[in-house]
Amino acid sequence: MLNIVVARRGEEVRWVDDLPDHCTVTVYTDDASQGVPLDVTRHIELVRLPGQHSVGELYLAHLKRPARGAPEGFTVFCPGDPLAVCPAFFALLDCAALWGEVQPLSQTPASHGGETASPSRDWTAELPVSPVRFDLRSWAPLGTFDKAMYRAQQRYRQTHQLLDHRHPGAHFFAACQLDAMAQAVSEHDLGVRDSGLLFAVRQSRLTAWQAAHGQALPQIGAWLRQDPVHGRIWDQFWLHLFGLPFVRLEALAAPASRPFEEEDDAPEDFSLSRALATIDDTLARLAPPPLTQASERRPSALQVARAIAAAQARHAPKPSAEARQELADLSDRAAQAFRLGDLQYAVACARLALKIEADHTASRFTLAMALAAQGSREEALEQFEQLLQTSAPASDRIRVPERTTPTVRPQ
Repeated sequence: MLNIVVARRGEEVRWVDDLPDHCTVTVYTDDASQGVPLDVTRHIELVRLPGQHSVGELYLAHLKRPARGAPEGFTVFCPGDPLAVCPAFFALLDCAALWGEVQPLSQTPASHGGETASPSRDWTAELPVSPVRFDLRSWAPLGTFDKAMYRAQQRYRQTHQLLDHRHPGAHFFAACQLDAMAQAVSEHDLGVRDSGLLFAVRQSRLTAWQAAHGQALPQIGAWLRQDPVHGRIWDQFWLHLFGLPFVRLEALAAPASRPFEEEDDAPEDFSLSRALATIDDTLARLAPPPLTQASERRPSALQVARAIAAAQARHAPKPSAEARQELADLSDRAAQAFRLGDLQYAVACARLALKIEADHTASRFTLAMALAAQGSREEALEQFEQLLQTSAPASDRIRVPERTTPTVRPQ
């Protein structure tokens, strides 16, 4: 059984007389059809709506009515002249047994978009259909430029004052009180629409949607009438409304890991490496002259950090997964707090991280820098010295003479 739902906006609908006998027909019409006679001979149900409505709003009027039809049947949503967007409309109706649960049926793209016909992978029973894939953030069809949708997206952002990082589709469906749809849109990249608003839905899916979201229909109708752009946006998502899945692009493949062959191959935090490059200068400003004089034979901070990381990778016992996660979390919190100027919290997090792993380079560096910024120069210098000496062989450790001169205040 096929339930044909026709959204008539002034079109001639004599074609319904040629529908197969197993089809029931419901025609929704508005004031745009006044003066155009309904010259049909077969039995139809006619529903008149006052005012003028878009095709999508006439479809919504059908969703507000109780579901009818066997669960295994289909409801076909048609514009007033389906033959204009699908010349083989009647042939496709004969192939209903081959349809998907949500089936686009348009064969020619909408003239305003200029999309190209889809490949044969989308065809049904050797009959071409032309679904259009589009970007969920810009609503632009792939492979072409749709000026109307580009303007609609720009206008929607301006009207609702959406910042660039806000997802317009998620905002739109949240305003419709369809939170699950808003979440799905925000988590995916591509959608599929029917270019001519001609599609079929399995009756069981239609009934399930009405039961789950029927209470949101008044809000949806009010939202679509608020701005003509809203109706154009809604029409992009009819197929997904009834369960056609969105498309999520796969993440880029991560490079394959390999064992460390040399010390320079040890992993390093590059943001930390840039900071470590300034340790020598920091030590020169914090330390007394004897330590400064010994700097010529001291390795650079970056070299020491790499050596420490390599030694840790080779010799350090591996902590448990929970401990590694806690260590990484504390180290990240310490670094973030230091960048934000919350020095006390940075010191606390860094000390907790060092309790888990005493030789954790990033945490000790953050602790040293936070102490120096607090004015605890002596303790900061001790942390810097320990950072330079950790994991180095005893014969290579830098001998630091006892301080005999006052501490130099940083410039």
